[in-house]
Amino acid sequence: MDHEIIEEILSCSSLPSLPVVALRVVELTSNVDVKLPELATTIQNDQGLASKVLRTVNSSFYGLPNRCASINKALVLLGLGPVKSLALSFSLIGSIGDQDDGFDYQNYWRRGLYTAVAAKVVADHLKLAVADEAFLAGLLQDIGVIAMHRALGFRYAEATEAAGGDHRQLVKSELGAFEVQHPEIGAMLAQRWKFPDELVIPVRYHERPTAAPQGHHEIVRLIGLGNLAHDAMTDADPVPALRKLYQRADQWFGIKSDSMQALFKKIAEGAKDMSSLLRIDTGSHPDAESIVREAEKQLMGMATAGNGSAQTLDNLLIDSKQFDPLTGAVGRAGFDLALKKAFELSATSKEPVALVQVALDGLQKAAGQIGTSAGDETVNACIVLLRKHFASLGGVICKLGGDLFAVVLYGANGRAAQHSADEFRMSFDKAMLTWPLGGGTVKSSVGIASHEPGTAAIHAGLQQFVVASVNALKAARASGPSAAPGVEQRAAA
Repeated sequence: MDHEIIEEILSCSSLPSLPVVALRVVELTSNVDVKLPELATTIQNDQGLASKVLRTVNSSFYGLPNRCASINKALVLLGLGPVKSLALSFSLIGSIGDQDDGFDYQNYWRRGLYTAVAAKVVADHLKLAVADEAFLAGLLQDIGVIAMHRALGFRYAEATEAAGGDHRQLVKSELGAFEVQHPEIGAMLAQRWKFPDELVIPVRYHERPTAAPQGHHEIVRLIGLGNLAHDAMTDADPVPALRKLYQRADQWFGIKSDSMQALFKKIAEGAKDMSSLLRIDTGSHPDAESIVREAEKQLMGMATAGNGSAQTLDNLLIDSKQFDPLTGAVGRAGFDLALKKAFELSATSKEPVALVQVALDGLQKAAGQIGTSAGDETVNACIVLLRKHFASLGGVICKLGGDLFAVVLYGANGRAAQHSADEFRMSFDKAMLTWPLGGGTVKSSVGIASHEPGTAAIHAGLQQFVVASVNALKAARASGPSAAPGVEQRAAA
């Protein structure tokens, strides 16, 4: 870390600074025994701030049954958190302003506001106590970018240009140029303002949520989800960010994709409302309904693309002759080669490999009763849905014969595989209720094995890996159709 650069940034005279009333709010609310009337008086001493807070708490975003005419009443009805968060948000916005200095303030505020709203919406959905802190932390997360821009001028502009407009690359560019990153600078500013740890920590770790210290995972991961929601609403291709949003929501908070999809739409509406209430320019507002619809179309397009989509893992070098002619899925020989190549790559790249085995219980019996064509249609349906739910992970979809299928995943761990497997099972079993075989007589069972690369010989490790996935599938089938996927995790050798 370059301490001279840090000193240059933090001593810059044009850095954002909170007004006296905001600093007093921080001071008062740091005391667990804060007296609400004293806090109300502090905010109301700044009439402009008080009117902004009241306008916002009386909006549909907060949904109060009756209008608040005073800060004191807002504190009684809403509690300390929302009022404190709004007072500091308005103060932060005012301290940064919107200068004509070549900085993209619209993009800055869009990222901050979308993240803030998303974090609060998810926290409210889960009834978490940190919802208001999460909102403020989202708005505050990139304050270090403002500080570095104002202190370093054209040098920082060169670093941001090197990132190519990709915020995810910005921290790498900053580190290469200055040996310090904006999350660290932002956290230092937050500490200077005497913000509590529940705000400082999310600012410091918002780019790497999984590295947050114990006790702060919840709020930092809310900010992480907020950033993914922002990306899904602003990226030219929203599908990767949207899929990652669904996966992280499930992995971190147990929110399934259908619920997260509804929250995504609520986030878009909330961001539009709050942009107006906070009076910040975030540009045109996305249509979440259209984004979700377009994402579904793209995923289904990938799912029905036949041979092309089965080769999303180009580095596995699947020969086109090894595809099943009925479904376009990779056949048995291609499966063996894909798995072997995945293990070889894993040994050198240290990336994980996962194997998902799928059985359609009751397929052969039902097809014998209704007819072969109906059975073939059900097999095709299975392949389409496997592609839909594993395409974003680059899965190689394989038809092993009869009622058995598999997905080879290079670079995906067991948790990611299980998330997609859960969604596949729900989609397939729902589809079977109206499929030609009808009545839900065909059900899916799923077994999963995952492999972390180690020093074991490829062929020995591969054989054990396949056996583990077969055993997991057997366990799932023994538990009954559509039971949770059987999973056998393999630790690194």
